[in-house]
Amino acid sequence: MTISRNDRIADLADALKRMTEDVGEQAVWRVDISTESERYNHINNTTWKELLDCGLVKWFCPGFCQLTTAGWRKGVQLLGWDRGPMLQGKLSKLAATLKDQVKGRHDEAYLYLQQAAQLSGLSEDLICNIVEGRLFEHSFGFKGAKLDTDNTIVIPIDFGMPPL
Repeated sequence: MTISRNDRIADLADALKRMTEDVGEQAVWRVDISTESERYNHINNTTWKELLDCGLVKWFCPGFCQLTTAGWRKGVQLLGWDRGPMLQGKLSKLAATLKDQVKGRHDEAYLYLQQAAQLSGLSEDLICNIVEGRLFEHSFGFKGAKLDTDNTIVIPIDFGMPPL
């Protein structure tokens, strides 16, 4: 039986929303999703393949996957969290914290993840998801930061500016 395009899109959105709710503000790599659990057993096998092909999940053993930061970002957008007051306030705090690091500078700035958490009052996990998921760029249309391999946030001099 062929599944219609609209049904495939709805199934994909449902899976992303559920996984994003399960992850919440934890780092995506901390949450293992059992694709065979009651919460997910209605999701079509082709949807899991589509999520994998699109880079929205990664598999690490049969029957278990994890959201990628891109998948988390897409789920946040589908749930409308990026437009809600709770996450907007947290994004504003993080943006202000990072912007303070490049004010008056002529080069990019660096901030350890732990320091960003202390200064902003947000969890390191949430900051990882926001930065690695490129939530600033995709939800707000301005230049964001990057997370380096040593948990250093690299903040470009034009952080927070819309691209030309």
